[in-house]
Amino acid sequence: MEVYKSVIVGLTGIGARRPESASGIPVYGEVGRSHAAAYHQHPQTDVVGICDIRPEALSEFKDLWGDVWPDVRCYTDYQELLEHEQPDIVSVVTPDHLHADITIEAARGSARAVLCEKPIATTLADADRMIEVTAEEGVLLSVEHTRRWSHEFHLVRQLIRSGTYGSLRNMVANLYGPRAMLFRNGTHTVDMICFFAESDPEWLTAALEPGFEGYGEYLGDGGHDPASEPSANAFIQFANGVRAYYNSAKSNFTGMQFELLLDDARIEVSDRRTVVITSSGYLNWSYQDMVSDRAYAMVHQAGAVAELVQVLDHGGTLASPGTKARQSLEILLAMLQSHVEGNAKVAMPLA
Repeated sequence: MEVYKSVIVGLTGIGARRPESASGIPVYGEVGRSHAAAYHQHPQTDVVGICDIRPEALSEFKDLWGDVWPDVRCYTDYQELLEHEQPDIVSVVTPDHLHADITIEAARGSARAVLCEKPIATTLADADRMIEVTAEEGVLLSVEHTRRWSHEFHLVRQLIRSGTYGSLRNMVANLYGPRAMLFRNGTHTVDMICFFAESDPEWLTAALEPGFEGYGEYLGDGGHDPASEPSANAFIQFANGVRAYYNSAKSNFTGMQFELLLDDARIEVSDRRTVVITSSGYLNWSYQDMVSDRAYAMVHQAGAVAELVQVLDHGGTLASPGTKARQSLEILLAMLQSHVEGNAKVAMPLA
């Protein structure tokens, strides 16, 4: 059984967080929500190096994970990390606009797989460079769109594909909360729209939240301050006829939910519950919960790492390759373009 040398570049919460039990003691078995926790859970990965420009973040990681990786080596320069550690798997958990250069250097070095945080990049040019170089070098590129490793979302897509309730007609994707920013949780929401639609977007029209009138390109700070980037609302037309409404707002009420209308049913799916609703009349709706094995599945970042190991060992395809992540990024950028053009109809692919 091969053990893959792994490194993490960027030690924010999503990179370094460790799950805790109710008693406050870090544990192994709980579902982790970070790259470090994902590597911890997999017996074929070993974190040999970490990198962050903040020395205090390196110290905090050693304090938090020292019992698991007592010999992990620390770097403030990712190029030194890649050169000295010669890793097999590289996690890129930096601000979005830095993803491309790190991914490309890793691919041209020793890396056999890169797990990049979402969004893949902030420009299509950077995304294309990442996709091109990793393909040329034979390196796996997986982008951490979390719900592509969530069982309940796959169950819903399988139900749509089965045709049991007819074809998917349209959907409403709701995103609420203080961090309902377009390039933060909005990235996840748009990715799931594409996941269910399974088609290329043809055009959209969009409006950003008030106060972002001239926001025609990404100008955020990497997700730290919600005020640095907008929420949005958009209408998206796909080539297969599916229509999607992206509905988001920064609010105290927090959550993400998808409402999918099929010919003969309506499905509501979220991180909390999945319900199939059928109708035998205007006032007669029936509700059926779909049961998920979420508690026993490798989900979120753990699912991404497990998939990379599986494909490295045995071959196969990825649930969230760079090409799919590029599609989501193109929709985000088209929303910005539509907004600054007076909520104009923007055709895709973008010129």
